[in-house]
Amino acid sequence: MKNLFLAICIASGVGAAPVAAAGPGEGAYSAAMITRATTLTRALAQCIHFNEAQYLAVKQLHLQMLTERRDLEILLNGAGAEERDTQLAIAQQRYENELANLLQPQQLVAYQALRSNFTAHRIK
Repeated sequence: MKNLFLAICIASGVGAAPVAAAGPGEGAYSAAMITRATTLTRALAQCIHFNEAQYLAVKQLHLQMLTERRDLEILLNGAGAEERDTQLAIAQQRYENELANLLQPQQLVAYQALRSNFTAHRIK
C-alpha cells in the first residue's frame, strides 16, 4: 500500500508543471505577451522611475491592455474601420486612466511629457 501511494505521488509530481515559471498572475498569458508587457514596462520605467509595487502594477496593466487589444482585434475582425478605431480608442483611454491612477503627480507629468514628445513616424 505504501509503495502504491509513493508511486502515485511520484507520478503526479513528474507531470505537474512548475507554478513559479511565470510571475504572479501571469499564468493565463502567453510567453510572447509576457515578454511584450515586460518590454513595455521596462521602457516606461527608464523614463518614469517606478517603485517595485508600481512596476508590478504597470506590468499587470500592460498585460491587461495587450490582452484587451488582441481580443478586440479578433472580435472586430470583420467590423468597419471606424468601429474598430472607436473601440481601440476607448481601450486606450481606459489604459491611460488606469495608468494615471497608478502614478504619482511628478510621474504623471513625466509621462505626459513623454507622450507629447513621442512621434510614431518621422516626417522628412
